[in-house]
Amino acid sequence: MPLPALATVADLATLLGRTFTPEQELQAQALLDQASSIVRSYVRLDITRATTTDTFTMRRADPVLHRCAGAVTLPQRPVVDITSVKVNDVETAEWWQDGNDLLLRSAAWDRPPAAHRAPQVTVTYTHGWDEVPGDIRAIVLQAANRVIVNPSGIRSETVGGESVTYLIPAVGEYLGVLLSRTEQKVLDRYRRTAGSVNLRSR
Repeated sequence: MPLPALATVADLATLLGRTFTPEQELQAQALLDQASSIVRSYVRLDITRATTTDTFTMRRADPVLHRCAGAVTLPQRPVVDITSVKVNDVETAEWWQDGNDLLLRSAAWDRPPAAHRAPQVTVTYTHGWDEVPGDIRAIVLQAANRVIVNPSGIRSETVGGESVTYLIPAVGEYLGVLLSRTEQKVLDRYRRTAGSVNLRSR
């Protein structure tokens, strides 16, 4: 099921101070969907609240930091709630949460000849924001707005002796629904840089 846009057509209409025709609403929705996909791709997060069941390969925990058999890092954040944990398809309650890490108190690592086969951990957890953070929503709206205001990507033109300059980055880069360097810097605080190997989703 496609993820919802991170801003609404109504938000964009308010930003522009205008009322869209039905055709313009369709265009606005398509641009918001594109901008939302680009933002999600950059931060590597779904952002919106959802419940997911994923399977991960357990890694051995750092014995200095944690006294446990192993750990997995849940890729989607923030983690709101963990409702089920299975190790090799067996339900377990021997776990606790440390931020985005799920720590398992005990787990049977395979003996020879499969001694290097790590346990598989299936986790059902709720993640994301109930309300899209304001700065993320603003960036999605800005990216969509750029295309609506200046669909041709023109920086300046002269008509009848008058020169018109369009509000796009000073470097002359036409972004469309892509992200500017400034927008990327704002999103960096949300960006996921590392995580566990995700084997499959259910």
